[in-house]
Amino acid sequence: MSISIKDVDENSFRNLKAEAVRRGIRVGHAASEAFRMWVASTRQHKMRDMEMMRRAAQDMDMLRTESKVQWSGMAEIRKWRDKRK
Repeated sequence: MSISIKDVDENSFRNLKAEAVRRGIRVGHAASEAFRMWVASTRQHKMRDMEMMRRAAQDMDMLRTESKVQWSGMAEIRKWRDKRK
């Protein structure tokens, strides 16, 4: 497929082209690989964020069950918001 991409950083394109030449591959192949890597890293970052949120929720559940005091995260957030006003 032939495409045109506008507003590409000139230095980044030069580096991509130089690396493609060093590897003996076409610029289009190098760009496709870069696109795939960018999408994969973005998806992996989202997965890590989801895992961090899952662990935080588990920690909150554990603290809530171990606490002898009735605790509400929503009430705590409201308290801190009211203090900022």
